[in-house]
Amino acid sequence: MPGSAILLRLYETASGIQSVTPLLVLLEYVSRNTEQAQSFIVEEPELNLYPTAQQGLLNWLVEKCTKGENDLTITTHSPYILSHLNLLLYAHHVGNKDEEKRQKVAAIIPEKYWVNPDEFAAYYVNGPEGAGGIRSLLDPETKLISQNELDAVSGIQADEFDQLLDINRGF
Repeated sequence: MPGSAILLRLYETASGIQSVTPLLVLLEYVSRNTEQAQSFIVEEPELNLYPTAQQGLLNWLVEKCTKGENDLTITTHSPYILSHLNLLLYAHHVGNKDEEKRQKVAAIIPEKYWVNPDEFAAYYVNGPEGAGGIRSLLDPETKLISQNELDAVSGIQADEFDQLLDINRGF
């Protein structure tokens, strides 16, 4: 992963690293060698990556693909990606209130990773438009990604786990 000092042969790495390496190489090259604005579309960057690696990859994508007039489109099924995007959106929101908050937020999440809510959109796509299949996931008040079908499974699992605990306890 970017920033790592450990040298490994690509064939010795996990499948997630093998699948994301061509993307990293291409985007690094384009970001260094192209002056004109670019549109980057990355499909399911979370594929075979642990949640912490997904977070690191998303930070890297935001840093490399959103500077200047570039734009980044990501398709994902990962609640970790969505949750981390919320963190980056909220960091921008809080960090832009005043200089003291900017410094405090930047100590936690560097500014190069902040996502401007005014330049961000998130959609749920499940079928054709008009059939309830395409809708915004952003809460208009908070400008954060609201709870959606991708993280609804976690709630269902938590409820079922609670039911099993109740059975085990004899309730």
